[in-house]
Amino acid sequence: MTTQQTNGLAERAMLVSLSIRQWSAAKTDKKVTREVADQHNSDVTMGKYHKALLAKGALDTIKRIAGETRTEFYRRTLPWLDDGARILTSTGYMETAEYIRKQQNEFDSAVQTFLDSYDSFVADARVRLNGLFDAGDYPSFAQLRGKFGFTFGVRPLPDAEDFRADIGTEELAKVRANLEAEKTATIQTAMHDVFARMREVVSKLAERLKAYNPSKPGDAPFRDTLVTNITDLLAILPSLNLTGDPNVARFTSEIQSSLTQYSAEELRANMFSRQDTARRADEILAKMEQYL
Repeated sequence: MTTQQTNGLAERAMLVSLSIRQWSAAKTDKKVTREVADQHNSDVTMGKYHKALLAKGALDTIKRIAGETRTEFYRRTLPWLDDGARILTSTGYMETAEYIRKQQNEFDSAVQTFLDSYDSFVADARVRLNGLFDAGDYPSFAQLRGKFGFTFGVRPLPDAEDFRADIGTEELAKVRANLEAEKTATIQTAMHDVFARMREVVSKLAERLKAYNPSKPGDAPFRDTLVTNITDLLAILPSLNLTGDPNVARFTSEIQSSLTQYSAEELRANMFSRQDTARRADEILAKMEQYL
């Protein structure tokens, strides 16, 4: 990675974080755990009885929205350090921020719908759990609201020059150099992730194309997602190109022209199309190896 690629990175990217909290509606019943251990004359620490506090489905909409949001957040961003922050380019910010706002509105709406029905869910649980029901397991309405949260944070990329502790000129220079080296290594890891994502979708396509047998489609199924996963990735690759690496742009163009000319239906139906696309995929993978 060249200095030119990392210069001005603070203007081209930022750190973003996503935090979504939700109530699990589950609890370990210590009383039943002890009773089961006593019944079987076993060590009480060797098992636990977990009970659902609400009927299945009560929180499904909230869980679905949270899961979808996390998946898409990771898809649109690149790894940073281990503090939960991710790198997002300025190019991808507006679209990502709009998506996150939409998801947050859906999340908040689903939470409110759940809260409006909370009393009826608890009443239903009282019947379903019967003797296992314990009113003390259930948070108050005010406590429950605090168990849900959705936060999207944005902050600038760190700059070693901003570190100004009074530790002496020589030591300060060493610390700044270490910080800059750590930042460079992290950016390299992030760009490696971009190439890894490309390799993953291309290799899966090649593998399935070679294995697919139209007379026995169930043995090695060729699903539409093998093609749509490629087109979905191509759509965001420009915004993932953190350093403006020309090789990312080159592979994006090559994958676009070589691997998206046939639909999944055409690939299943035509042996020539499968063989031609598999060959092109293998050629791309061979070129990509030096970047991984």
